[in-house]
Amino acid sequence: MSRLLEPLAVAVTSLAAVGASLWLDLVTTDAERAAASTEAATSTAVPGLMLAAASVVVLLARPGDTVGRLLGVVACWWSLDGSFYGWIAFSLARGLPGTDLGFWFVARSGAFLLSGLVGLLLLYPTGRLLPGRWRPLAVLAAAASVALPVALLLAPDAVVFGAGEPVGSTELVPFPFSDAAAEAMLRAGQVLTLGSVVLAVALLWVRHRGASAYERTQLRWLLWAGIMCVLMVVAASTLSVGGLVTTVLLDLAVAALSVSVAIGLVRPRTLDVDALVAWTLTTAVVAAVVVAVDLLVLAAGTAVLGERLDERDVTVVVLVLAVVVYGPLRAWLGGLVRRLLLGRRGDRYGAVSALAARLETSDSVDEQLPALAGAVADAFKVRHVRVEVLTPDGGLLSAAHGTAPTEVHQIDIAYQGEQVGRLVLPVDGFRSMLSHRDRGLLVDLVRQAAVAIRARLLATELQESRERLVIGREDDRRRIRRDLHDGLGPALGGVALRLQAAGNAIDADPVRARELVRLARTEVGDALEDVRRLVHDLRPPALDDLGLEAAVRQQAERVRSELDVTVTASGVSGLPAAVEVAAYRIVAEALTNVVRHAGASRADVCLEAGPGALTVVVADDGRGIAADVSAGVGLLSLRERAEELGGRCEVSCPESGGTTVRAVLPYGTAVSETAAVPREEGSVR
Repeated sequence: MSRLLEPLAVAVTSLAAVGASLWLDLVTTDAERAAASTEAATSTAVPGLMLAAASVVVLLARPGDTVGRLLGVVACWWSLDGSFYGWIAFSLARGLPGTDLGFWFVARSGAFLLSGLVGLLLLYPTGRLLPGRWRPLAVLAAAASVALPVALLLAPDAVVFGAGEPVGSTELVPFPFSDAAAEAMLRAGQVLTLGSVVLAVALLWVRHRGASAYERTQLRWLLWAGIMCVLMVVAASTLSVGGLVTTVLLDLAVAALSVSVAIGLVRPRTLDVDALVAWTLTTAVVAAVVVAVDLLVLAAGTAVLGERLDERDVTVVVLVLAVVVYGPLRAWLGGLVRRLLLGRRGDRYGAVSALAARLETSDSVDEQLPALAGAVADAFKVRHVRVEVLTPDGGLLSAAHGTAPTEVHQIDIAYQGEQVGRLVLPVDGFRSMLSHRDRGLLVDLVRQAAVAIRARLLATELQESRERLVIGREDDRRRIRRDLHDGLGPALGGVALRLQAAGNAIDADPVRARELVRLARTEVGDALEDVRRLVHDLRPPALDDLGLEAAVRQQAERVRSELDVTVTASGVSGLPAAVEVAAYRIVAEALTNVVRHAGASRADVCLEAGPGALTVVVADDGRGIAADVSAGVGLLSLRERAEELGGRCEVSCPESGGTTVRAVLPYGTAVSETAAVPREEGSVR
């Protein structure tokens, strides 16, 4: 309930003051207001009600907010100012007390509303003054903002009201100096208070430069309110119509301030404020151009036609010009303003298609990265963009556009759930702020580039893999040829010669013949061992003799003297030969690494065949892999064996300790797809 007291007090006070103003306007005649030199009071009090609504919204969403409280004080003061303004004519005509109080409140305390504006500029949106070296300037601006109100409180009636005002004495204390000194004091107060507004705006710009992304969005709402206020004031001054039109324009300015402050403090990302600012500026410029064209055409028509150009003709000319000029001019000028302010982020299709065209003409990643950096810089009109892409071997490729600023922030580039790189953008500058729509465009650009870059990297990796396969195949052929030519061939040739010599010596020297046959038998045995070795290098015989599960268990038995190994397998029968060999080699290499480097006491091996892939997991409870340790030949061998089949292999170090090798080996229809392996914390590829 306590959180409702402040917004309730603001709402009741403002509504009561506006209601009193409306009642006073209804019971006071125009003649009575003319005698008191006043006008309708409701129009003066209504802006206070608008600010009160904003204060109530802010205080309900953010109880105790300093800016919300300041808005509430200004709103109540403004509404009371309107009710006292209405009381002047009412009480003066009926001889009621309080006329002097009404004149005092309106003439002497109304200037505190300007101090409230300065306070809003100094405290928005955090509710605190700027810290550090800027705080003394903020305190100076706050002190200077009350110079004019204090001067009005001290100045004599003759200086404040002038001659002929129907008012008694409103002086709180006698002014000890001359009227000339009082006038000088008022002029100095005006300069200081107006200067405090300029200083507060400058400090607001300083706050924007050092603010976070969220606070900058809040400040942009205040920027839009400031633009609206300036436009309304300029329109009121230009039209010089006074009365109701001027009142409506000023009320619209206060309404824009109230709405923008409420949205900026409560939900600043509800709308695209950048687009709103661009639209407002575009509309204002177009309206000014259309009015200027209308005036020029009408002036020319009047000079040529004179009195023959009546009111109906003027109306037709204005309507035709509005239809012919306004639409095309607004479209062209709106696009120009948006491009100057925000780049091409409003043309989502154009930005994506332009990037696609640039990527199509790029033959390598080294050309695609600058294309992406340039496309983002053009689309968002930022002064610096850097693109970084992770290569399959763990390296990093980068390209930059523009000069790097002091502060930057990173946006990850992902493809199918895997991070493939990052974008680096400036932190400072209003163009670096990204709305929800801007982030959507950035996602489209990055997705388009990620697909192209990833495809190019995969193509490069595929080509390198093919080269490795060809080189490996030719190396195997050379090795087999060398073993057959230099080893098995001469051995068999020697056997043939010994058998021939034995045949010749059977009759003449049977003992010698038997010795030659024995030597030939020994050489044949050696040749058979060479043949077995060659066959084993091509494919482990255990896979053919025992099957994958039993062969893996045999590998586990080989290292069981060093650590306790548990093997579990599911559905591993009938797998393609290449998958069996890769799984067997990965398990053997992983267990060897555990024995040599992990210092583990236990290892778990799991083989699980799914619908389209075999998952191989080898986990130990050892010391893990340090972050600064680079991948060795063994780890690279694991990854290459998996990637040869279109699969994936990752080595990770869970928080619970140890090392986990996880490989996914696709087969069948899954060979053409990249199996998605979730990246765990601390993974090393």
